[in-house]
Amino acid sequence: MDWSTLRRGKSLSVPDMLSVNLERLILNGELKTGEKLPNERELAELLGASRVSIRQALHELEARGMIDRRPGRGTVVVDPSEGVGSAGAGISAVLAAEGTGELQRIMELRAMIEPPIAALAASRVTARDVEQLRAYIADMESEFDLERYSELDRAFHQAIAQYTHNPLLSQLTDLIATEIAPSRRRTLQTPERRETSNAAHRAIFEAIADRDSERAEAEARAHVQTVFGQILRAQAQADAATEPTS
Repeated sequence: MDWSTLRRGKSLSVPDMLSVNLERLILNGELKTGEKLPNERELAELLGASRVSIRQALHELEARGMIDRRPGRGTVVVDPSEGVGSAGAGISAVLAAEGTGELQRIMELRAMIEPPIAALAASRVTARDVEQLRAYIADMESEFDLERYSELDRAFHQAIAQYTHNPLLSQLTDLIATEIAPSRRRTLQTPERRETSNAAHRAIFEAIADRDSERAEAEARAHVQTVFGQILRAQAQADAATEPTS
């Protein structure tokens, strides 16, 4: 891990900026579930911050359910979806058994929960949360690698759920993101589709940054509808390409 690449910000306090940076690394997969972080002293040296600031930043991430800190074991990245429990397992089982209707059911679920989540995030977002979303927008708009873009896309939506400050919504969003990962990559195959996605993400971000819940909900709903349309068209093209010729 190259800790020197973490952003330095002036609009947030040092602990908030540190927690933003560390959260970003966790949500976009650079820090993986089960990975152990350096101790406070080492992080302070690596990031050029005081141990007090490091401790406050880690406390923020622990409160968000992103790390687990225990004496004798240190600080470990945890899976935000672990708390979904039996309900999450039930959803996964249903989706796995549904076959051809799986994708439509996932997108219907997204359409039901993502717009209200965006609206709630807009009403609760903090300055450090806005800074985090702004960083994701900048990263996606400058990213050309498909796999990396898909990871950032997932992290952006997961961050919005995080900023409702309701861990159950965050866990549910993470579960859905796991299920739709293959379709997300298919949807973003072309630069044109990624440009469309970038525009939608920026519109959602700007509404949340403006604390405009109604607009955030409308933009999120439009995004889900656009994505679903792209997936259906891509699937139709793939089916047509595999049909036997007579």
